[in-house]
Amino acid sequence: MSETERNLSEPEAETGGGGGAPEPTSESPPAEPAALPPTAADSAAQPMRGKRETLHLQRLAALTAAISAAPDDPINYVLRGEVRLALGDLDKAAEDFRQGLLLIEAIGETDWGYLHSLLADRAQYGLQRCSQT
Repeated sequence: MSETERNLSEPEAETGGGGGAPEPTSESPPAEPAALPPTAADSAAQPMRGKRETLHLQRLAALTAAISAAPDDPINYVLRGEVRLALGDLDKAAEDFRQGLLLIEAIGETDWGYLHSLLADRAQYGLQRCSQT
């Protein structure tokens, strides 16, 4: 008999066991943590959702103001589309993505070609997400 087998077969009295609860082993499943009642979990998550939504609404207002100031700049449309997508306003998000793509196309080749290409990719991805949801 190997030493490991001997250790496993020794009586619990020798290991300090006795009449108490069995000690957890690596084979025992870990105890599951107590779950919060649904109302407590919901109320704990509510402030985070509220803060996130408030931040999105602030960004939406800032981007709308930026579009008013520079209506031919495609980046503001694409970014506003992403914010609207995060808020769940899919129709207006898709409009912003399309407008951004039109402006990128109208600008054509410039020294900013790589950035406009990246921006067009983001707008296309946003449009795909709008149609999937």
